[in-house]
Amino acid sequence: MKTIKKMFAFKEFYKELIEKYGLDKANEIWNFAEEEYCRIRQAQPNADSASLQFAFPAVALYRAVEKYSPNDALTVTRDYGKKAGLKFKGIFKKITSIPGVPAFMWRHMDKISAKMSDGYDICNLQVTQDKCFMDVIRCPLYDKAVELGTPEAVQMICCMDKEYMTGFRGIDYERTKSVAEGDDCCDYRLRRASW
Repeated sequence: MKTIKKMFAFKEFYKELIEKYGLDKANEIWNFAEEEYCRIRQAQPNADSASLQFAFPAVALYRAVEKYSPNDALTVTRDYGKKAGLKFKGIFKKITSIPGVPAFMWRHMDKISAKMSDGYDICNLQVTQDKCFMDVIRCPLYDKAVELGTPEAVQMICCMDKEYMTGFRGIDYERTKSVAEGDDCCDYRLRRASW
């Protein structure tokens, strides 16, 4: 069974815990998170890939911080989401700096947006040569966290998303709302930028 420490999006969380709480408490939090992740997986053996890779670890990490430092859970997980998102932003910036990649993305934005929104309920989808707008009104990651009784956990992933989406060369990105933060939708606004 894959553990959180082997997951690209979450493996650096342990270092953040050490910086904030010191080694001993970080180990307690991390060990509880790994155990919690295993419990969640065992309770839902037929879970989809997005739940396994994102919702379950986010919930486990949130619950672990909440158990050992109840007042910090939302701040610690959101802060990590922002830091991880900035790291991913750098990766996407490098990939999209390859000549022709931004133009390729815009030529295929209809297919990209369909793939990226697979499993999400969206409305107000508009894809043209210069823009891709959509409102996500139902997020399966948030729904899974709600089902697990820890809806706040998904805000970590929303924070990642908000940062890394600004790393795509050739795209001006804006999102002002999030379902996980209590809004009616996640309002994705992507506009073609010069490159």
